Amino acid sequence: MKAFARTSLVLILMILFFGVVTSLAAGQDQAAAPPEKPGQPRFRLGPYFEGWTINDKNLRSFFHHSQRNLGGFEASVHVLYNIDVWTSRRLFSDETTTTYLGSIDKFQISANSLGLIYRPIIWRMLEPFIGAGLEIYSYSETILGKTDIPYTSGNAVGFHAQAGTYINVTKFLAGKLFVRVNVVKDTLADALPDGATKLDLGGKEFGIGLVVRF
Repeated sequence: MKAFARTSLVLILMILFFGVVTSLAAGQDQAAAPPEKPGQPRFRLGPYFEGWTINDKNLRSFFHHSQRNLGGFEASVHVLYNIDVWTSRRLFSDETTTTYLGSIDKFQISANSLGLIYRPIIWRMLEPFIGAGLEIYSYSETILGKTDIPYTSGNAVGFHAQAGTYINVTKFLAGKLFVRVNVVKDTLADALPDGATKLDLGGKEFGIGLVVRF
């Protein structure tokens, strides 16, 4: 958990730094840029709660879950017109008890997202958005107890597309509704019993969040 929090903080600091640098660079051409709606917040930070449905049928069957509920954290910075650079981090986790030895089998995905969000319309209360970007996953499977199965881990990169809306509550606070579709696959060193050679870590995410705007 300490590593998770530390990595999250690094990602947030990186995107905030990127936003400041981009803002300074964009300021050189400010006179030539088309007008944008005044008073837009520069940064958005906040937690969210979501449901994540994973695609891989073997994982769903083995762990007996088609969906897991989890929390995450996101940060974004307004860079140009109605476009934001956006990042997110969350931890997918599932576990089960093996049939024969009764050992605990834990599976985790440390999921990081980086992309762009475009808000085509900005109303007083609603700011609908669409977005796309990269997914960077680190996954692992650990069996606690007596087992002959080795520790398994790997990394995978894919992409996402998302849509939703911000719901402005006050000048500095907004709610958020979203749905996100991820495409992330990794090739396995050995085929699974059903002959599958790909681990499909992609899926669908949908949830609600709360962001501070400033």
